[in-house]
Amino acid sequence: MGLFDRFRKKTEEEEFFHAIESKDYVTVVKLGKALISKYPNSISIVNSYSDALIKLGKKKEAIEVLLNFTEEKIREEYFDVAVAMLKKVLRIDPFEIRALKLLISVYRKKGLFYEAFKTLEEAYWRFLYAGKSTSTIKSLLENFIEGELHPLFFEKFAEILKAEENSEDAYTNYILAGNLYMNLKNYKSALRAFLKAREIKRTTNLDKQILDVVVNEDGRKDVVLKLIIDNSSDFDFLKYLISVFKTADKLSFLKQIIENISDPKIKFFLSAMIEFELGEVENGLEFMEKLKFLDKEAYNKLLAVVSLKYPGYSDILKVEETTLPDPEDILEVLEQAIDVPVEIQSSFNEIEEFEKEKSKDIDKEVKNLELDGSKYISMAEAMLGLGQFDKAIENARKALMYEDLFFRASILLATTLKMKGNLREALDFLVDILNTEKLTEDEKAKLKKLLGEVYEDMGNEEKALIWYKEAYKTLREPELKCKIDELEKKAS
Repeated sequence: MGLFDRFRKKTEEEEFFHAIESKDYVTVVKLGKALISKYPNSISIVNSYSDALIKLGKKKEAIEVLLNFTEEKIREEYFDVAVAMLKKVLRIDPFEIRALKLLISVYRKKGLFYEAFKTLEEAYWRFLYAGKSTSTIKSLLENFIEGELHPLFFEKFAEILKAEENSEDAYTNYILAGNLYMNLKNYKSALRAFLKAREIKRTTNLDKQILDVVVNEDGRKDVVLKLIIDNSSDFDFLKYLISVFKTADKLSFLKQIIENISDPKIKFFLSAMIEFELGEVENGLEFMEKLKFLDKEAYNKLLAVVSLKYPGYSDILKVEETTLPDPEDILEVLEQAIDVPVEIQSSFNEIEEFEKEKSKDIDKEVKNLELDGSKYISMAEAMLGLGQFDKAIENARKALMYEDLFFRASILLATTLKMKGNLREALDFLVDILNTEKLTEDEKAKLKKLLGEVYEDMGNEEKALIWYKEAYKTLREPELKCKIDELEKKAS
C-alpha cells in the first residue's frame, strides 16, 4: 500500500499545500486559482493564494482576490470573517479605499460605531501624513457622522477641520458636539467642546450655552469668572447668569465666584442681584448703594429690575441723577471692593483633553440617541444657535414625534420660524398645538407668551397683549408684566 501511494499521482490539493510548504509560489498561484473556484468558501486557500501573489509582486491581483472573497462573505453575513480579511487588505495597502469602505459598512452592520469612526479617523491622518488627497476620507467621515450621531465623532471631526484651518466648519462641529454631550448629560465633555468652539469665535449665545453647562460643573469657577469679565457690559447676559444659577439652586456657589471679582462695579451689581434673588433685600440695597457711587447707569438699570420685583421698596429705590459723589465716599467703596481673594484665575485653565474612550459606551449612546430622539433636538438647538434656520426647522419637526421632547421641540420650531420671518407659519403651528393634552399648564403658558411675541412681530399689538395676559396668569414673570404695562400704555 505504501509503495502504491509513493507512485500515486498527487491531487491538486496535495500539490497546492506541498507547494506552500516548499515556498513554491509559482505553483501555489498556478493551482490556487482553480482551487478557489472548486472551494469558494475556503479561507485557507484564499489566504495562501493571495500571499503567493504578493510574493510574486502581484499585489493588486492579490487585493482583488481578497476583496471579492470578502464581499461574498458580507452578503452571507459572515461579518467576523469579512473584518479579518479587510484588515489584511489594509495591511497590504493602507490606502485601499474599497477595503476601507467595506470595513466601515461591516462595522456599522455589527453596531461597532466607535470602531468605524476610529478606522476613518486613523485613515485620514494616514493619508494626510503620506501626502495623499484626504477628500474621499473626509467625505466618508461626513457621511458617517451624519448617519451615526455621537458628540465624540463631531468633536474629533472638528479637530480635523481645525487642522486644515477650516475654522468655520470646525466651529459648527464643536457646537454640534457640545449640544449632543449636553443631551447625554456629559457636562465635562460638553464644556470641553464649547470652549474649543470659543477659541475660534466668541458669541453671546455660545457664552450662554457654556453657562448652562458649567452650572453643572462646580469645579470650573475659572470659566464662570472669565465669562463674567468678558460680558461685564452686557446687562442681559448678567441677568441670564443669575437666572441660570438660581434655577440650579446654586446662587451660593455663584456668590463665592463673585467674591473673586476685582472690578467693583461688576462685583456690586451681581452681588445686589443675588441678594435680592435670595430674599436678602436689605443686603441687596446695601450693594446698590455702593454701586450708586461708582456707576449711575448700572445702578439705574438694576433699579428698574429690582423695582419691578419689589414694588414695596419704590420709595427707597429712586432713579439717581448723574451728580458726582464725594471723592471720600468713592474711595471708601473702592477699598471695600479691592480686598478680594486671588485663588481664581481670570482666564480659562487648560482645556481638558479627551478622556479614554469606552467603545461599548459610545456604541450604546449612538443607538440611544437614535431611539429617544435626542439627536434631533440637539441638532435643532445647535443649528438655531448657528443661524441655520432650515436645518433647525427640519430637525425640530423630527423631534416633535417623540413625546418626551414635544414641548421643547415645539418651542424650538416656533422660535426658529419666528426668527426666520415665517410669522404666519409660526402662528398657525402654535394655535394648532396649544390645546394638546400632553402639555402642562406651565408649558401652555410659555407657548402663549411666544404666541404674543409672534403677534407683536406681526404688528398686531392688540392680540399680542391678549396672549401676554393669558401667559402671565400662570408665569407671573416680572419682565412679562413690564411688557404688558408697556403695551397697555401704548394702547391707551
